Amino acid sequence: MPYGYLCRFFLFLLLTPLIARGEQLTPVSLQLIWKHQFQFAGYYMAREKGFYRDAGIDLTIHEYENAIDPVEEVISGRSNFAIGRSTVLAQKIKGAGIIALLSAYQSSPLMLLTTAESGISTPEQLYGKRIMMTPDAENQVELLAMMHRAGVQKADFIRQDHSFDVNSLISGETDAMASYLSNEPFQLDQKGVQHHIIHPKDFGFSMYSDLLITSEQFIQHNPELVEAFRQATIEGWLYAFGNIEETVDVILQHYNSQQRSRDALLFEGRKLATLAFDENGNFGTLDTEKLQVMSQIYLLFNLVDADHKLENFVYRPPNLSMLPLTREEQLFLRKQRSLKMCGDPLWEPFSRLNFNQYEGIIPDYMSLIAKRTGLNFETLTTPVWLQPEAAMKIAECDLIAGAMQTPQRAEYLRFSRPYLSMPAVLAVRQDLSDHPTLREILRQPVAVLQNSAFVEIIKSRYPDSKLVEVVSVEIGLNMLQKGEVVAMLDAADSISNVVQRYKLSGIKVIDQVHDNWDISIAVNPKLADTPLLSILNKAISSLSEEDHRQIRSKWVKVTFEHQTDYSILWQVLLGSSLLVLFLTYRYRVIQLHNRQLREMARHDQLTGLYNRRLLHQILEESVAIASRYQRPLSLIFFDIDDFKQINDQYGHNIGDQVLKAIAGVLQDNCRSTDTYGRWGGEEFIIILPESQLKSALISAEKIRKAVAESHSQETGLPGITCSFGVAEFCEAETADSLLNRADQALYRAKAAGKNCVCYDEITLL
Repeated sequence: MPYGYLCRFFLFLLLTPLIARGEQLTPVSLQLIWKHQFQFAGYYMAREKGFYRDAGIDLTIHEYENAIDPVEEVISGRSNFAIGRSTVLAQKIKGAGIIALLSAYQSSPLMLLTTAESGISTPEQLYGKRIMMTPDAENQVELLAMMHRAGVQKADFIRQDHSFDVNSLISGETDAMASYLSNEPFQLDQKGVQHHIIHPKDFGFSMYSDLLITSEQFIQHNPELVEAFRQATIEGWLYAFGNIEETVDVILQHYNSQQRSRDALLFEGRKLATLAFDENGNFGTLDTEKLQVMSQIYLLFNLVDADHKLENFVYRPPNLSMLPLTREEQLFLRKQRSLKMCGDPLWEPFSRLNFNQYEGIIPDYMSLIAKRTGLNFETLTTPVWLQPEAAMKIAECDLIAGAMQTPQRAEYLRFSRPYLSMPAVLAVRQDLSDHPTLREILRQPVAVLQNSAFVEIIKSRYPDSKLVEVVSVEIGLNMLQKGEVVAMLDAADSISNVVQRYKLSGIKVIDQVHDNWDISIAVNPKLADTPLLSILNKAISSLSEEDHRQIRSKWVKVTFEHQTDYSILWQVLLGSSLLVLFLTYRYRVIQLHNRQLREMARHDQLTGLYNRRLLHQILEESVAIASRYQRPLSLIFFDIDDFKQINDQYGHNIGDQVLKAIAGVLQDNCRSTDTYGRWGGEEFIIILPESQLKSALISAEKIRKAVAESHSQETGLPGITCSFGVAEFCEAETADSLLNRADQALYRAKAAGKNCVCYDEITLL
């Protein structure tokens, strides 16, 4: 064979895999909103590092050209994806068929720039001044809103056409200039000009920027492609912000159409990194409540209709998590998808082993958490509960699906926040005296599940207790019927399940324990230094009331009520003359029990305060009244600082005392018109009708001081404090929205150092 043909043959062999691989890639186009710069670095790095290629995507990036509308680009199909300013929100409200996949920046870099020489450093000082900004009000809405709040209306300043040249500012041709935090300040620094930045974010106007959008039609026909592009894009952004210098080098080599210097790009990258992640370190977050607030700002300037609706704007990927994950959490999920999980095979209806598969309430929660996170839980089947804990100790299990935290377990396990809480009760014989104390009962043999958390809890509280550890609730209840034990301690649903399944008689339920089974996910300490626990907590926090209801209703068909043994009925019926008396008595007993059950369903078992279910109902009713009659309403959301450390260091008994003391503070310091209760764990809320924000802040501060002053006296523990978040109801807002804003204010209080009160600034608009 001639040498030339041989060379071409080998060259063909070398190129064939590359050609074949290239044929597998799907061409995709992205329209930028401006010229190439670090502002779009995530897309560059996802392309250059092969993240798009690995997702089967061949991306083409188009720079901005005059008069290009990103929304029109994706709707027309000229581009599959585009980057838009927050103005795409107004276009969506007006009917544009677009979906937002993520927001590259949690706060817009747009701000007003002034020189130090001008002496202008606040929005109020812009009254009567000259300001260079573009004429399109919708693109400047955060600047206008900031000034509007400061009392500076459109007619109160002189708008000048934008020169896009900082020399206009330096020479005094203008007093202020609409600029980007990541660009113009660097130019002034290079020229040695001191300056002031007046940023809307610092005055309560945080607007999303650089939203990645596509059309509803494109998502409908390409759901897998859209999700692959989104995931690769996120990976690109995480890499870009984690490797700013390398990213700048890539831009200089391939994307520097503006001929910017390396120092300028480094400055831009570092500044933009401060705007890219939310307060919890999450990238790409798009919160519907924040978008609703943004829409109200557009309404303020008549850019949308008063009766506008914002629906189906935030992208929801098929069967994948939309949790607000940090860059570390997202990278962890990409590297470690599968985890070994152990569970209890004999705790119905919570968990059981059926044909070598776990099923029940707890496995259903884990399936939902797996769906939310994208993790895969590989179940290690074991015949008894002892083995999972032993397996965890020797590092065979990564997780225990359902476990209750105790001080002893905390020595070798890490725990998520509880995802399931139910009262611990005692099953006793029907002929037991009506009002025995827990201590009196525990002085006699009481059955409890082997290795359960309550073995440790009861023994720590009542050292002289006589606990009999059993393998299953069924065995414990059989022992109860035979008189071998005086009670069986477990969850009400578990006892109910066994009583109904095996038609046990002569048993009633009493609630003298006054404690809950708080079920968490136990994590192997070998994973303690990973983001796994944080990911699990976010998945648990995302569970809705409907999620909880659906899981429970699937496995708990009938609620077990502790009523009189029906076998007695046949004896009573022997005398027909007693029938009417019996039925009357039975009716009264049922009424009494139903009243007790209703009270148990409305109140928290430990503190006696209203529970979460009732509080949410009252909050919805209060919001409806406030909306209908346009009355003020505020909400206080607070929790105990470092409560987990209290439980870990001093035990759950002391933790319970702290929770009860908080309840006492609320009872002593809340108004008679206020509604308050335990939201869950160490969290509490107070609903304040007819209260504006200022009044609610005073109430929160009063309770904060009362908590700090009372705990040292009642519990003997120094330094018990609480952090508070306060929000005032806004027109057309939902109960969940109000609750979420108060919760976000609470997070800010935590970030501010705890033991303080923070409020939601949106209510001041």
